[in-house]
Amino acid sequence: MTTPDAVWKAPVTAAEEFDRLRAQSIGALPAREIVAESLEAYCREWEALQAAPDRDPVDFVPAGLLDDFGWLQAGEGYLRLPDGSRWVLASARLTREDAPSDNAFLRRLHALLLEHQVLRQPHGPARTAILLDADTLDVRRVFCADCRVWCDLQADAEEADRLLGPWPGGAEWRSPVRREED
Repeated sequence: MTTPDAVWKAPVTAAEEFDRLRAQSIGALPAREIVAESLEAYCREWEALQAAPDRDPVDFVPAGLLDDFGWLQAGEGYLRLPDGSRWVLASARLTREDAPSDNAFLRRLHALLLEHQVLRQPHGPARTAILLDADTLDVRRVFCADCRVWCDLQADAEEADRLLGPWPGGAEWRSPVRREED
């Protein structure tokens, strides 16, 4: 099994560039537009969820906000900023299964997301925290909802490689081992 660092370090091929265009075309499909002042402002609206973890979000979050987030997660919606740019969650572009995508660009994106997540611990699942420009899918300028900052996923991967070393071999990186309680 290929490790994330082997994927993102591999040279970009013409096939991967074609796959990027295929992934971008997904964003061209009709979707629900969610108007946002900024990505930072939109993410601040979700801070209430973290402030009250024992409560059901349905009790205190406006239904429209829950609908919006559901559309973003499902890839059926995007955030429209005042400058006209459209932003989507990375998870809306990646496959839902743990099986690798047949799209080389999406495999690279997934590997970069894993590096970001490991580097920025503690961190939630990077694939649901990262917002990408829908028109470019530029990995050099993304917004991380967990970190609340703009990031360069390629630079994060390079930093993780310098600080943390290579990934262990095989599928060890896919899911943490759970200990069964005695």
